[in-house]
Amino acid sequence: MFCFQHSVESLESLTYAIDRNQLTPDLNGTFPYNHIRWLDFRLNLESFVYNSKETLHAYELLYNELQQADCSNNVIRAQDAIETHMTVFKDQLSRVNIEPLINDGQHLLNMLRGNNVENENSMLKSHQQRTYPFDYFDEARKISLVMDNLRSAKERCFQLWHQKKNRLEQNLQLRLFEQDCDRLCAWIGNSRSILGPKYTDIGSSCSQAMQLLAEHEQFAKVCLNNETVIRRTQNVGDRLISSGHYATNAIKNQMNRLNDEWQSLTRLLDNRTNILTASLQFHQKADEYLVQVPTWKHLCSLTDDLTTIESMEHLERLLQQHFNLSENISRIYAQICNDGKAIIDSVAPSQQTTTDYQFDFRAGAKHILEIVQEILVNHRYLDAKWNQRKAYLQQRLSFVAFANDVQQILDWIEKHGDAFLQKNLAVGIGKSLRQAKKLDKMHTDFEMAIKNTKTNAENLIAAADNMYNEQLQQQKQSQTNNNNNQKTEEDNADKQLNQGRTKIYQLAHDLERRMREFDERVARRRYILDVNLNFHTHCEEYSDWLAQVELVWSTTGGDDDDNEIIASNCEDMLEALIEQHEGAMEACVTIEQEGQILLDYLT
Repeated sequence: MFCFQHSVESLESLTYAIDRNQLTPDLNGTFPYNHIRWLDFRLNLESFVYNSKETLHAYELLYNELQQADCSNNVIRAQDAIETHMTVFKDQLSRVNIEPLINDGQHLLNMLRGNNVENENSMLKSHQQRTYPFDYFDEARKISLVMDNLRSAKERCFQLWHQKKNRLEQNLQLRLFEQDCDRLCAWIGNSRSILGPKYTDIGSSCSQAMQLLAEHEQFAKVCLNNETVIRRTQNVGDRLISSGHYATNAIKNQMNRLNDEWQSLTRLLDNRTNILTASLQFHQKADEYLVQVPTWKHLCSLTDDLTTIESMEHLERLLQQHFNLSENISRIYAQICNDGKAIIDSVAPSQQTTTDYQFDFRAGAKHILEIVQEILVNHRYLDAKWNQRKAYLQQRLSFVAFANDVQQILDWIEKHGDAFLQKNLAVGIGKSLRQAKKLDKMHTDFEMAIKNTKTNAENLIAAADNMYNEQLQQQKQSQTNNNNNQKTEEDNADKQLNQGRTKIYQLAHDLERRMREFDERVARRRYILDVNLNFHTHCEEYSDWLAQVELVWSTTGGDDDDNEIIASNCEDMLEALIEQHEGAMEACVTIEQEGQILLDYLT
C-alpha cells in the first residue's frame, strides 16, 4: 500500500516549486498551451505511431523472408530464384514507402516546437538546432527514434536484398561453373572410355604398331585441342575465387576435380604415346636385326680360307672390320633391349594410375618377350660365331707375326751369322798371337751381337711352348666334357684353332733346331779360337822363358869368384835346373796337345 502526503498550496506559491515556463498562463506561468492544438498533435502522433508500426512490421516480415536461404543446386532453379528475388523488389520492397511517415514525423516535431508549417522546411535543414519544451522532450525523442527505425529498417531490407541478390547471382555463377565442369568431366570420361578398350593393344608387327600410333596421335590431337576450354574454365574459377565468391572451397574442389580428370586423361594419352612409340621402335629394330641375322652369320662364319693370307696389314684390316661388325650388332641389340625394357616398364602395373580400367598388358608383354627371346638366341649364336672368327683371325695374325719374327731371326742368321762364320772360316784361325787375339776379339764382339737375337728366339720358343701346353689342357677338358661320339661345330672350330697353334709350335721348334745348329757352329769356332790363342800364347811364353834360361846359364862360370859362388850353391842350382826342366817338359806337352788339336782341325 502506498501512502502519499499532500498539502494545499496557493496559486502564488506554485512558482516557488515549479518553473514558470512549465506553468500555463492561468497558473501564472509562461508555458504556451493550446488544448485544441494539443489534441490535434495527439491524434497525429497516434496515427504516426500506428502507421510506423505497420510499416516496420512489413519491413520485418520482408526482412525475415529475405533471410530465408534460397540457394538452388542447378542452373534452372538458380535462374528462377533470381527472377523471384527481382519480383520481391518490384512487388514488395519498392511499394513500401516511408517518405510520408518521415514527413508526418517531421510535422509532429515542428508542432512540438510551436512552429507553423512555414518553418518546417527550415527545420528539416537544421536538425542540430532542435529545441523542444521540456514536457514534450520525451515525445520528440520517441518520434525521432521511430523515424530512425523506419530509415534503418528500409536500409537494412534494401541492404539484405542486395546481399541476397549478389549471393543468388554468385550461386548462379557457381551452378554454371559446376555445369561446365560436369560437362568437361563427362567428356573426359567418355574419352577415357573410348581409349580404354584398345589401350593394351601395342601391335604385333612394325606396320600394325605404326598404324596404331597414327590413330592414337590423331585421337590425342582431338583431345588436346580442348585444352583451351579446360584452361578457360579454370580461369573462370580463378576469377570467381579472386572476386571473393562465397563458395570458394566448392569452386576449388571443382577446379581440382577437373584438373585431376584432365591430368588423368593426359597421362593416359602420354603413356599410350610412349608405349606405342617404344613398340614401333622396338619392332623396327627387331626387324632390322632379324633381317640381317643371315648376313651376320655369314660374316661371322669360318668358311673363308685365312691360311692363304700372309699380310699382317690385310689381317689387321679384317680384324678391325670384324670388331666393327660386333659394334654394329651390339648397338642394335642394345637398342632392342632398351626399347623392350621401356615397353615392359611402361606397361607395369605401378605405371597405371587410373582406376576406371584394369589394363592387362600380359599379352603384349608376352609378345615382346617372345621377340626378345628369339633375338637373344640369335645373338648368343652370333656372339659365339663372332668369338670363334675373332680367335681364328687373332691366331692367324699371331701366326703371321710369329712367322715374320722367326723369319727375321732366320734371315739374320743366314745373312749375318752364317756369313760371319763363313768369312772367318775362310780367314782361318791366325798364324800369330796378334792375329789370334784379333780373331778372338772379333768373335767375342760377334757373340755379343747375337745375344739379343738368341733372347728373342728363346722368347718365341717359350711362348710357343706355353701355347702348346694350353692346347693340351683344353683338349683334356674337351674330352672330359664331351662324349666320344659327340662332334659339334664348336669342336671343329677348336680343331682349326689347335691346328694353328700346332703350326706355331712346329715353326718355333724349327727355329730352335736352327738356333741350336748355329750355336754349335759358334761354339766350335769359339773353341778353336781359344785353343789357337792359348797355343800361340804358350809358344811365345815358352820362347821367352827359354831365352831367359839360356841367358842365365850362359853367364854362369866366368870368373874365379863366380866359380867359387857357383860351387858353394851347386846343389841349389841343380834343384832349380831340375824344376825348370820339369816345367819346360809340361809346357811342351801342353803346347804339343794344343798344336795337335789345331792340326786335327786344319786337316
